[in-house]
Amino acid sequence: MRKLPRPFKMPWGKGMVVDEVSISSKYHEPTIQLLEFDNGDKLLRFCSYSHGRFSRSPLMIDEKDLRRLGKAAAKSKQIRKLISKLS
Repeated sequence: MRKLPRPFKMPWGKGMVVDEVSISSKYHEPTIQLLEFDNGDKLLRFCSYSHGRFSRSPLMIDEKDLRRLGKAAAKSKQIRKLISKLS
């Protein structure tokens, strides 16, 4: 598991990855991260890791792995709260 919190930097701001859930799949590690910017804004990043390295490609996840990622997300109160706003 990666250390939390840890810093991130984007062209429009920086902050901390404050929570993260992920699963291992056949080709990569689908991940949902809760990012908190220095100004207090929060957002979810859907991403993946491959061989321990962050992948800059869009997250693609096999239908068979969606339920497992959902179960992992349900274990995080903060991530679950934001995802619940999707429905």
